[in-house]
Amino acid sequence: MIVATAVPLALLCLIVVLGRNARRLAPLIIAALLWGFAVTWPLVTVNSRWVQALGVTSLIVLGAPILEEIGKALALPFVEISHRCSWFVDGAVLGLAAGTGFAIRENWVYLQGAGAEDGLGLAIARVSSANLMHAGCTAIVGAAIIATAGRRWFTRIPFTLGALLVAMTLHSTFNRLTQHDGVSALVVTLVGVVVFAIAAALVALGIPLSARWVRDDLAQQGASASEQAALGGGGNVDALLDQFEGRYGAEAAAKAEQLIKIQRTLAISHHSGRADVAELAALELRVNDLRRDIGLFAMMWLRSHLPVDDMSGGMWSHLDEGISAVPAGAPLTDDSAAPAASGLWARLSDVGGAPDAGGAVGVGPAEGGRDGGQV
Repeated sequence: MIVATAVPLALLCLIVVLGRNARRLAPLIIAALLWGFAVTWPLVTVNSRWVQALGVTSLIVLGAPILEEIGKALALPFVEISHRCSWFVDGAVLGLAAGTGFAIRENWVYLQGAGAEDGLGLAIARVSSANLMHAGCTAIVGAAIIATAGRRWFTRIPFTLGALLVAMTLHSTFNRLTQHDGVSALVVTLVGVVVFAIAAALVALGIPLSARWVRDDLAQQGASASEQAALGGGGNVDALLDQFEGRYGAEAAAKAEQLIKIQRTLAISHHSGRADVAELAALELRVNDLRRDIGLFAMMWLRSHLPVDDMSGGMWSHLDEGISAVPAGAPLTDDSAAPAASGLWARLSDVGGAPDAGGAVGVGPAEGGRDGGQV
């Protein structure tokens, strides 16, 4: 029972980590997992009636693939309305969770009918084959449902039904192989692994795809090619953040890491079409707030230590544009003995800084925020 429960859950956690969305999707993952677990009860009754009407063989190769794939996926159209689901990777993860919940409950049913001597062998056989198949098939359907969310019905319905047909076909093929005496257990296991690998590949595809989206968004902000690669997931960003933490502290490093993550979420929201204007505005506001909280000097250090080409510009290179020396004899302002602010210094006052008694300009939020640094 421990093997039949812990191994599928461990594999699910592995894929969730691969998708980089554990915290955001946690409530929906739990809901999908519980749905897959609970739907086994009505399916047992329906399967029994199918056997009585059409026989065991018909159930194995036709009835079970149809009924079980529909049952496992029924909850997915309801969870997709949540704004926590932003793109197809989320759908694959939620489908994987529903399939895992179903597989665990089905493991328990099979183990209840097995003898004590056969229990461990049965559990190992199922978690290495049938469980992988169940999780992988539902992940394919989940990815299709979320990928077409918001599109017109004549696109969404055929795409979803096509994915469901693929899942049923894979399920039926797996079941057919288990019924042939000439097929080895290794072949059956390999089929289960391949189906699960398809689901894992859908999730893994999100890593380079989201990185490209981030680079596209950063390019629109004026980032150089190497900055796009670094903030988009390329380069040794972890090592950079470690150095950043040593210089500016754990709090600033945590904000810098959060800034990179939110930049990724913002890019996915832009390209997936799942976020509304208010959500995009909130994310952009959060990005700006984080930059201010990190502070000018820290942001300049971060920019200068990214693996950038010295000859290229970059999204922060404009900070020093417009700073010009004040020629001798320049007119002074009416209320100060210092020359009027210009260039960078004038811009700093636009984000809430103001000269203090010592002549320093605070760089931080206009109200109630932490100072991001002092110039």
